[in-house]
This record gives sequence, structure tokens and C-alpha cells, in this order.
Amino acid sequence: MPAGRAKPLLGKRVLITRPLEQAAALSKRLRDLGAIPVELPAIQIVPVKNADELDSAIRSLSDYDWVIFTSASGVRFFLEHLAGMRVRDETLKELKVAAIGPATAAALEKVGKKADYVPNEYLSEKIAVGLGDMRGRRVLLPRADIASEKLPALLRDRGALVDDIIAYRTMIPRHLTPESLKSILAEGMDLIIFTSPSTVRNLARIMGHGALAGFMRDIKVACIGPVTADAVEELGIGVDVIAKTHTIDGLVEAIVDEIGAV
Repeated sequence: MPAGRAKPLLGKRVLITRPLEQAAALSKRLRDLGAIPVELPAIQIVPVKNADELDSAIRSLSDYDWVIFTSASGVRFFLEHLAGMRVRDETLKELKVAAIGPATAAALEKVGKKADYVPNEYLSEKIAVGLGDMRGRRVLLPRADIASEKLPALLRDRGALVDDIIAYRTMIPRHLTPESLKSILAEGMDLIIFTSPSTVRNLARIMGHGALAGFMRDIKVACIGPVTADAVEELGIGVDVIAKTHTIDGLVEAIVDEIGAV
């Protein structure tokens, strides 16, 4: 950060659409830079209603060559089921585990498991390629109910035997209504942050594509990566900031570079 710009986002109103339990850290980062963060979670993460499939996979963990986590939430719910079934921690530690990025890897490290593979670029296709020869390898993929089919398809194309299992569900929070969204946007925002495709799609479902695009005409948009940016642009909304490093730190740095001098 250039000298004399300790508060490069001073006075900027920033709308954060992350899940409630994930928003606080980002809000603090932005507040420290002088911004005024406004939290409006556009997604809620909840347990699966029927976990039989996940429980069955956990009972057969030793049969898998790889377990691949694509989010910290996936790690969280997987570990909760592991604990609930009284599976010893060493079982996970003995497995080969891949994490899509540093936040997911950090969630594993909290229970003493270091990810065996984290791609240099935090994208699904990079995991599939980076794991090498997958012919005949059994892979467990505990993910969200709305996760893209891209990763399991890529793994299967490389010969892997993939169990793509729902570990948690996502839903639109009850408090997110057309009225609440319009009210917050009408207060005036300088920037809105999207950290997953589902956050922007949920806002569009609540307000309608056209209305959302209209409200956001004069608001800058920041996305954590290209997958999220594609989801925004599919709605006819322009993207001003895409983090080069697809992490919260990378996103904040990109925001400062783009709007900090404005």
C-alpha cells in the first residue's frame, strides 16, 4: 500500500453478500481500510436433510484414494459428520486430501490435516489436472447441493471413479426479500462484493434480473474469481474487479487497487 494511504477505502460503502458466518472477517478487513461494510448475506449454508449417503461414504473412507474439498464449508460439515459417527481423526489424516485453495486447506489444518494437494490456481480444472493419473482412482467429493458438475466430469474424463455427495445445502436466507434488498441498495453503495456464483444468482432471483441490473448500474462490482464473474456477467451486469489470487486477501488487494484511488 502506498505511503500516506493507510485508509485507501475511506468512506466507501461496500455491500458484502457472503454467508453470515463468513462475512465478519471480510468486514473487518474493509473497515480497517476505511470502508463502511454493509452485510447482507445472500446465501445460507445448512446441513443436508438426509445424510445417509454421506454417512455411508464416511464408513468406507479407507476405500478412497482421494478426498477433494472445494470449500471450507465442505470441510466443516464433513468433519461434523466424522465426529458424529465417532470416526477416529487418524482416519482422515491417513487419507490423501486435496483442497481447492488456502482457505479450504486452512480449515483442514485446524484439525491437524495438511492438504496433500492445493493447486496454484484455485479452480476446479486445476485440481483435476494437478492430481495426475486418476485412472481407476476412487474419489470422494463432499460438496454443496448446487455445486457445478464440472469437477466430477473432469475427474471422470481422466478415469476416476467419483462419488459426488451432498455434504451441505445452500438456501436463500429468509431475511433476504425484495424490500430489504431494494432498501439497502437505495441507501447508496460504492461497491458490491460477490464471492460465489450463488450469491449473485440469489439476489437476481429475489429482485429479478432486470431490476437488479438497474439498481447496480452505478455500483462497482468485485468478484473473487472468474467463475463468480461469469455468473455476474450472465445477468448483464458488468464486473469491475476480479481478484488475481482467488482468496479474500487477493480480493481486498484488487479492490484497493481498483477503487482505492477514486
